Amino acid sequence: MNYQDLYYFIKVVEKGSLIAASKYLDIPTSTLSRRLQAFEQELGYKLIHRSAKTFGLTESGQRFYSTLSGVVNELEMRMEDVNNELSSLSGDIRIAAPVSFGHHYVKEWVFEFMEQNPKISVEMFLSNENVDLVKNSIDIAFRLGEVTLNDWVSRPLFDSTMVICSTPSLLKSYGEPATPAELTKLPLVVMKRSAFWRFHDKEGGSFTLTPKAHLRTDEIMFAKEAVKRGIGVACLPRYVVEKSIEAGEILTLLNDWSIKGKTVHIMYPHRESVPVKTRTFIDFVIDKVRTLNL
Repeated sequence: MNYQDLYYFIKVVEKGSLIAASKYLDIPTSTLSRRLQAFEQELGYKLIHRSAKTFGLTESGQRFYSTLSGVVNELEMRMEDVNNELSSLSGDIRIAAPVSFGHHYVKEWVFEFMEQNPKISVEMFLSNENVDLVKNSIDIAFRLGEVTLNDWVSRPLFDSTMVICSTPSLLKSYGEPATPAELTKLPLVVMKRSAFWRFHDKEGGSFTLTPKAHLRTDEIMFAKEAVKRGIGVACLPRYVVEKSIEAGEILTLLNDWSIKGKTVHIMYPHRESVPVKTRTFIDFVIDKVRTLNL
């Protein structure tokens, strides 16, 4: 069944004539008449008695209209509700982010955005595993490092700066390394996804260390706490340890060397028309990133 023709039939009955319906639907009367005839042929029976002066429903048309008009009108109302939601700052947004990045940055962005837009609800997925974005119907995702989802739009936000960090007490026991190679003499706390630590000096030299883990973890905050307890030396994003550095609990090492960090991306499905609520949150985050001292 051609459901558009069904819709046309319902509107012709509601408006009382082909001319009135064609004006409402914004299509030529001749086109509307032809579509109704094709619809009747598809069904196999007449729906409308029509002549130059008269217009009325056949018995079949009356039963067809009385049975289906409520369904079509209900569908029309629900479509209007969906369109209103997609074109307004209301409805649900599903967001995914890594745990530590989510706690450090995303939660504040989400809280402030929700305060400014109280009709928006958020479902938050925090995980260090790559959440299946399609299966979980994610609207916006934050990812660190390389992005491999070709059917998603990926916009870089900033590069996270990495630092080598330790407690003063651990350095008293082992001594402070003067070069990246000397890190092998210290106990190391290593993130599971960091198989290599790549260092670059100011003269263009480089050194790649394959860290042997004294403690290995997949959770950055756990690694930070291990460093604070003097368990070992770690390579962590500066934003994770910034407050501990300012408090003197943690020191940064090898400051003449730089370590390539990971690029933070905001991602969303590749759509021709992104819902207003999603676009507004993306713009909100980008504005927030511009104010960060990175």
